[in-house]
Amino acid sequence: MKEQMPRTPFSTPLSGSAREVELRLKNIFSGPKKRPPLPLLILMACVCIFCGNLVSCHTMEPPQSNAPDISAPDSSAVEPADESARWMLYWEEVTPKLVAQRDDYLPEDPLGEPLLNVTGEDLNLLMVGWAASGHTGGFYNLLLGTFDQGGNPVDFYDIGGDAGVYSTWEEADGLHLVCANTVTWQGWESGGAPMHFRFNGNTLEVVDQIPASPMSAPAMPQRLSAWDEEKYDCKYLPLPGAVEVYRRTEGWNNMSAAWQGVPQWEYQGTVPLTTARNVDPVPAAVRDAARDYIAQADWEGVPTAGTPIQRLEEKAEWNDFSQLSLCSEWKNRENLTLSAWDLDFGNPGGSDYRYMGGQTHLLFLREGEELTFLTTFFDYLLEGAPEPGLLAGLSPYNWYAVEALYDAGYLTARPKLADIFTQVPAPRQALDLAAIWLEGYDPDGVISALEPRFFCVEEPYWMGAYSLSYYRRQDGKAMPEQLLFFEVSSFRTFQRLACALPAEGVEDIEKQTRAAAHGLVDYDAALWDLQNPDFPTAYGPGNYDGVFTAQGSEEHGDTWTEYGDRYTSQYRRGGWNNRFCIYLDTTRRLPTTRGIKVGDSRAKVRAAYPEIKDGPYPGLEGDCLWYQGQGADLIFFFEQDTVSRLVLKESA
Repeated sequence: MKEQMPRTPFSTPLSGSAREVELRLKNIFSGPKKRPPLPLLILMACVCIFCGNLVSCHTMEPPQSNAPDISAPDSSAVEPADESARWMLYWEEVTPKLVAQRDDYLPEDPLGEPLLNVTGEDLNLLMVGWAASGHTGGFYNLLLGTFDQGGNPVDFYDIGGDAGVYSTWEEADGLHLVCANTVTWQGWESGGAPMHFRFNGNTLEVVDQIPASPMSAPAMPQRLSAWDEEKYDCKYLPLPGAVEVYRRTEGWNNMSAAWQGVPQWEYQGTVPLTTARNVDPVPAAVRDAARDYIAQADWEGVPTAGTPIQRLEEKAEWNDFSQLSLCSEWKNRENLTLSAWDLDFGNPGGSDYRYMGGQTHLLFLREGEELTFLTTFFDYLLEGAPEPGLLAGLSPYNWYAVEALYDAGYLTARPKLADIFTQVPAPRQALDLAAIWLEGYDPDGVISALEPRFFCVEEPYWMGAYSLSYYRRQDGKAMPEQLLFFEVSSFRTFQRLACALPAEGVEDIEKQTRAAAHGLVDYDAALWDLQNPDFPTAYGPGNYDGVFTAQGSEEHGDTWTEYGDRYTSQYRRGGWNNRFCIYLDTTRRLPTTRGIKVGDSRAKVRAAYPEIKDGPYPGLEGDCLWYQGQGADLIFFFEQDTVSRLVLKESA
């Protein structure tokens, strides 16, 4: 769940330095046009409780401004950067003028949050979310107004709607805007009639008449203003080109324990406000699935039926099913597509009165234009869409999509994770981590290829190795191949880059991948704590795990020594956890990777390590055999042909 008021594409805080404000706004504001620009779809939701102010909508005569005129830029005489800066200043100046139209406005009140601005030929439209300082819930109402090109107020509307709910769409006659008039008072929601506006760049007018068309909601008056008669029993949620109608559950009482957990609102249907077609870019099947999910969701014990949909946005599509085992009836179908949509919605009853919402992801299977809803998932919040071509690849979206297809019966088998890893191109997550590493390793390097090499499950980790080819930007010279070892999480995402090594120095890629999972220099030069078999702990050169509990330590500059019950270990600062083991001397019965531990015979050691070397080991005294690994050595000390002590040491 989110814990802060979301931003819309039309909103920005008017604070910070002038340069910061310009950078934030230069892509939002544009100069006047003959026709208003196509607005982005906005569904802004904020369903609230414990608010004591009921507000009504009204109009007022255009007030005269005492502020100096702000001349609109002449787009033919200024550079684009100058034009953007001037329009930034224009909107900064008119925003406080719009807020000041409120009868209860006080200069010390904070400015409102700009939600929508549109430039026109004669007039410019601005909508602001605003709350007076005395509005204890922290909610805001919608203030809507127009200004001439000099920045003087022309129209003003103060719209109820503590949630700030509105929708927009474009038609041939201009921009259409619908605003709700919902209010909340100590958990009891009510609402006046929604308001429908049309802005064509020259005028802003109220559209009251509902076009004649079949209505899926119960019979409603044909004028929006007449809907106000039932405002305490109805709630209206704007959609592009329509309004969803909800009626209060009969007998519902938020003060009675008998009604706890019962939705306050029951969906009645949708009333269209236009005869134009395709004004809503969201398919009906997607919106229906989102509404069903919200109606059944339960956030913090509060049923969310009637909660506004803040955003429905398609994030990814896939039509390459070649890596998947489709069932026979789907194998030869054409135009088969899997799509993922993100859903944001408000959350009534959240501890943050301004906004407390939820997010989930909806998966659909589409054949032609027919959409089949598969499932939702919300375990992982995604910052961006995955690559369309990696349906069977590694990412949360892709993996949940594969699982949904399997659960719905469209797949005869799940793809094996190792096959996925080695048969699909490197996903963006891996490329991003590789680029970060290369920037630190060789700032002049440019990635030319990142190819999968090996995948294994090394409990509790899933590990993958990629070969990285790159060249120098300065002269185009190809550099030696590197092996990158990634830790893959249970969400099938690339969690981190564990380590990187020159490819020519890696003799056994499987062992090196398993070593990387535990931070080891050499997989065979390690001791293991197997008290929890599902989460084994490795000790040895390279990794960061300390052995049991240290009873004391001694600092030596960048290195230190720890000692405890039957062991001594030495570390230096380094590695991803700033702790790099360089020496471990112990008499504990911890098995090596190949199963040798204190108490085993010399013969057993030789059988397990056929490449073992006879002692002595340089710098250490005693009867020993030693294994020379890749950057780490393992030394076995004996008393009467029995292992009495083990030493792990970084190679000299």
